[in-house]
Amino acid sequence: MRKKMYKAGKVWVAATLAIVGVMTGGAVVSADDNGDELGVVADEPVPQPDQVVVLQKDETTSASSASASADIPATSLSSVDTTSVASAESDASSDHLSQSANSSTESLGSVASAGQALSSESASAVTDKAGSVSSATTPEVSSATSPQSSAATEIVPSSVSSVTSASTTVSRRGLTREVTPSAQATHQSAAVVKKQVPKSTAQVVSAKAAPQATKHATVSTAKVTVAKRAASTTAKPVTKKVVKPKPFTGYKKGVFYQNGKRATGYLSDGKHRYLFRNGVKQKGVQKFQGTYYMFNLRDGRMMRNTYTASQWGLWYLFGADGRILTDVQPWAGGYYTFDARTYLKHTNVYEPARWGTWYMYDETGRCVSGYKYWQNGLYYFHPGTYLKATNEAVWENGNEYWADGGGVVRTGNWQIEHAIDTGTSLVGHSPYVWGGGHNSWSIAARQFDCSSFVRWCFANSGVFAGNVGDAVTYSQTSLGQGVPWSNIRRGDIFFMDHIGHVGIYLGGQYFLHDSPSSPTGGVGVSRLSDVVDRDDRAYAVPWYDIVDGVVRRLV
Repeated sequence: MRKKMYKAGKVWVAATLAIVGVMTGGAVVSADDNGDELGVVADEPVPQPDQVVVLQKDETTSASSASASADIPATSLSSVDTTSVASAESDASSDHLSQSANSSTESLGSVASAGQALSSESASAVTDKAGSVSSATTPEVSSATSPQSSAATEIVPSSVSSVTSASTTVSRRGLTREVTPSAQATHQSAAVVKKQVPKSTAQVVSAKAAPQATKHATVSTAKVTVAKRAASTTAKPVTKKVVKPKPFTGYKKGVFYQNGKRATGYLSDGKHRYLFRNGVKQKGVQKFQGTYYMFNLRDGRMMRNTYTASQWGLWYLFGADGRILTDVQPWAGGYYTFDARTYLKHTNVYEPARWGTWYMYDETGRCVSGYKYWQNGLYYFHPGTYLKATNEAVWENGNEYWADGGGVVRTGNWQIEHAIDTGTSLVGHSPYVWGGGHNSWSIAARQFDCSSFVRWCFANSGVFAGNVGDAVTYSQTSLGQGVPWSNIRRGDIFFMDHIGHVGIYLGGQYFLHDSPSSPTGGVGVSRLSDVVDRDDRAYAVPWYDIVDGVVRRLV
């Protein structure tokens, strides 16, 4: 009986030490599977407030518990303090004390389970309220193999196991009480808190505030880190774009540059277009793109629709696009032909056009319409078609002429035509001699003045026009029949310059006479529109301006 009582007493003592060890974080009592032998595992030193407790992590800890949050809300820790621990102890001592030794032994075996359930429920309660528990501040109970016992129990920072038993009976100092899982959790929580924080009240309050402060510090540090990262992201060094200056386009010292280079080609300077070669404006006739263009000799601008002289004095016609023109071209109310090789206009020529039709061009290069005296003959070209009249009657001032097969216009009166042919034979071969033709030897020498020349022409046709010795302009004004100027016809004689000069009218405003102002300087053919004498101011006027209006018809 004593032996049994002694054994029960050992069990009671061991149970008491186990409870005290769990509550105060002291030694942990372990029992074997049969509950026969007890062992005390040496307790780890109690950590001081300024120390960091490093606990061995259980190999069976789940991954979810290892990733638990590091912050414990102050409200969760404030409920687990010294007062709650003391109350738990008082309740345990006032429970039923009359339990058998076997019950004590069973309660000892359940102490470890109660410690595990205590840690599990405490950690679960904290997790439900705060969301997560820091692995550095929440110790847990787990089973691990020890050198001293195969079932030793120690506190490690790991996940807690769930409690399956409903209650456990604990014996202390001869008294027994039933410990519920909630009470066990309270005791275990007290042990956990005591192991982590100082025993004084000030230290407990400091421990309560530390996790929250740590949380705020952690958040503040995270915010600063994010702000630094953002600053490092946004405060990247700005690389200035090097804007290359645009190549220069414009004039420098009279030279035109385009995109930094001396301009060459037909280009615009922003106002007008010019032909540049090595930056210099070209002037006059210039070859460009296989043809020729004219650039103003003064400012270099291209000239269009103009007939103008080149830098070497020759005249050319340039079209609407500025190109030089060839062939038959309309210009200034008439038509002109420009040579395909020399680009010069044709003058005083009767020639076929590119399409085979023949046209007559006067001394100005204009295509003739009307009468034209050419190669000692008078011709008529129809207005509009510019074609020569042949084998047909033509008219002038109400007088009828006849254009033969070659286009030569005649009156049909042989005396008139013979007199004109006689005088025409001397064109360019008889220089003017004042007072000549009034004797036989000067006539033989074909030296005449104006009045003697007219007398000699009609005398060869059998028509009297005055005596050889006294035939002068004043005496000739009374010959034949007088007619108005508006009715003058081919073969009539008329007077000019106050009866100081006389000539034979050929038709078409042409006349045959002997004068130093004629194109030949003697016997020649002039037109009334020709200038009398360009070298004499008094006679630098057309012949028409010095016509007296006196007309005599001898035949």
